[in-house]
Amino acid sequence: MTILNPTLACADPLHLAREIDDVVAGGARMLHVDVMDGHYVPNLCLSFDQAAAIKRYRPDIPMDIHLMADRPFDWLGELERVHPEMASFHLDATPFALRMVKKIQALGIQAGVVLNPSQPVSLLDEVIDQVDYVLLMGVEPGFSGQRFFEQTYRRLAELDRLRKQRQLSFRILVDGGIDFENGPRCAALGADILVGGAFVCFGQPDGIEASARRFVQRLESTEPTAERKAQ
Repeated sequence: MTILNPTLACADPLHLAREIDDVVAGGARMLHVDVMDGHYVPNLCLSFDQAAAIKRYRPDIPMDIHLMADRPFDWLGELERVHPEMASFHLDATPFALRMVKKIQALGIQAGVVLNPSQPVSLLDEVIDQVDYVLLMGVEPGFSGQRFFEQTYRRLAELDRLRKQRQLSFRILVDGGIDFENGPRCAALGADILVGGAFVCFGQPDGIEASARRFVQRLESTEPTAERKAQ
């Protein structure tokens, strides 16, 4: 079943602990932490110190760190310190992607690579059989609240098809613009994990716990598309 992985970039920093508890109570099974360097994307978000504090507060919930940084190798020491269950970096942030994957895995962390909306799935050819997961951006990285790009469906279906053809076991995450309509459709096309925020759990009128539960229930009732069943 596709699971909800809420991005804490959309949570209220003044009530972060409470909102983490609320979204977990609503059925979230992971926590997504965006760490930005202000260079790869023109923004700053959560820090590794905050990630470490979140990890201490809820060590029972797997953490997924999404590293938006120009020099991902520079942050390996911080990844080792925080030790999330999963960590991903952008494929175009380093010419040594495979080496970065191996470095993350050597720390005992599942390694993922991130593809931006303008990057074709074919760019993954040299690393696809080594990664633990692929994160597909449904928006341009850097800012929450953007609307989902429709071409993400095609890219997701292509990636799921590639996974089946090569008999690989990497998971597929979709991040950016996820809402109550496109989220279930992504699940039906093969997404294993959906990174949701402003349109799923942190910006809904019925509150964080109730809206997260509604979204999880939608995912639980989602059936694979005919296209996916035929593969």
